[in-house]
Amino acid sequence: MSLKSTLKARAPIPAAGGATGGGSTGDDLQKLQNDFITWLYADHGQFYNENVKKLEESTQTKREIFAYGLIALNCVYMIIGSWAEFVCNLIGVAYPAYVSVKAIRTVGTDDDTVWLIYWTVFGAFSIIDFFAQGIMSYFPFYWVAKAAFLLYLYLPQTHGSWMIYHQIIDPLVAHLEKSISGKLPPNVGNMPASTLPPGAFIPQVDENNNNAAGKSAAQGPPQ
Repeated sequence: MSLKSTLKARAPIPAAGGATGGGSTGDDLQKLQNDFITWLYADHGQFYNENVKKLEESTQTKREIFAYGLIALNCVYMIIGSWAEFVCNLIGVAYPAYVSVKAIRTVGTDDDTVWLIYWTVFGAFSIIDFFAQGIMSYFPFYWVAKAAFLLYLYLPQTHGSWMIYHQIIDPLVAHLEKSISGKLPPNVGNMPASTLPPGAFIPQVDENNNNAAGKSAAQGPPQ
């Protein structure tokens, strides 16, 4: 499946307070689990197909059980392992870097924008790593939490980087620009519907009562 097809199939963006344009957080998590299991049983080449099937037959255990076990071991390692920071950042860099290269090769710019936004959010929050040692003395699950956060940023079921960029980073940078130039850039904090999948929820703020509101995107990504 191409990245552009994945973007069109993404779940609705969550609204403030947990509401969404088409389902609850629980529904999104269930969809994420279903997509993960579907990926495990998909065709990934002869080596994967044959060896995973042999492992299932020899142990009488489904492949998703092994996958969940590996995830659990990975989480434990990121709590007690000496290379926890490397493993965590590998989760946030390896796949996004691979897909970013593929996005650069495409003619359109929709997928380029998606991954440029991800890297912007990734870089902004990576500053917190400077304080990681101090944080871990009080919160030893820091790298596990960061790994989960990075997955939230780029998985198509959550598209968290899109929301964080438009609601936090873009307004902050815009106000910095205003303090320098005296003029606020247009459309700050608004999520453009033109590059969202059909039916995606766009969180907005009602200027009259400052309560979160939203609307659905009328159209998908431009072709």
